[in-house]
Amino acid sequence: MTVAIDYSLYLVTDPDIAGGAQRVADIVANAVQGGVTVVQLRDKHASDEEFLQRAKALVNSHPGVPVFVNDRFDVAKQLGVHLHIGQNDMPYVEARRLLPTQQAIGLSIETGEQLEQLVAKCAAARVPLPDVIGIGPVWATATKQDHAAPLGPAGVAAIAERARAIGVRSVAIGGVHAANAELLREVPVDGICVVSAIMGATDPQAAAHTLRQRWR
Repeated sequence: MTVAIDYSLYLVTDPDIAGGAQRVADIVANAVQGGVTVVQLRDKHASDEEFLQRAKALVNSHPGVPVFVNDRFDVAKQLGVHLHIGQNDMPYVEARRLLPTQQAIGLSIETGEQLEQLVAKCAAARVPLPDVIGIGPVWATATKQDHAAPLGPAGVAAIAERARAIGVRSVAIGGVHAANAELLREVPVDGICVVSAIMGATDPQAAAHTLRQRWR
């Protein structure tokens, strides 16, 4: 089952860039007004209970916006929201077996080889492929210090084309901001994913609006 989600502008939250966890909710609210279509709650510092309460508040504040939680499987399970996992988080096959199919699962993909390995694992385990993959980093980014080598638009395009051929949606992530979003217009992804371009903006609503305009 493929979950119908508009991935055009996907925001990943970061309390450090926001200037504190207390500012995240306001930034998200303004960003949604500006055109953000999906929000992923990411907070590596919050306790389980803090994260759960923030996720609840986010879902309740934006009932029409799909919400993913980063890595926190238990929160996704408890709240019935979507889940995003990285290459070093809970194995995708395990997560997919344990979550209902109406809850989308996204997975970070850094290379074409990772995607092919995923396809093989899913086939062997007889589980569906991810609903969406985050392909990147497109460009070098300070948001994540341990990121893989940048793929560039052409590298992202190659992986996105393969994903599309097997029915997997995709977003481009890593170093994406208003000044370079236009370079991804011809890349066959379903959306762009940003962190600092909105979380660190003085006007998150305007930043989101500009990103939507420049990408499409």
